[in-house]
Amino acid sequence: MYEGCPVDLKMEKVVSIDAVFDEEVHCAKVYKYDMEEDFIRLLLEGENLSVISLDAKYECVIGTKTELLSCSGTVKERFQCEAGDMLIFKIENGFYTVSSDGK
Repeated sequence: MYEGCPVDLKMEKVVSIDAVFDEEVHCAKVYKYDMEEDFIRLLLEGENLSVISLDAKYECVIGTKTELLSCSGTVKERFQCEAGDMLIFKIENGFYTVSSDGK
């Protein structure tokens, strides 16, 4: 459904006491969206997997041809595969449309 769409992934808060808050926006691309399980497989672009924390909540903004969609969730897995650096992102509360001014 959103396969191939660009994604901006930004940390919202850390879950673990010893985790470091990351203010960077990380670029990825939707590899596969599983609507029934509320998972998105993301291909991380141009960065090392270790920059993505498994102990944090992230905002995921997907750019489609017609709109920007936002959701919150956590990265459950991160690994390398033939397709590239893969993130398994668990959506927590559905998608919201983001207005053109970013709010």
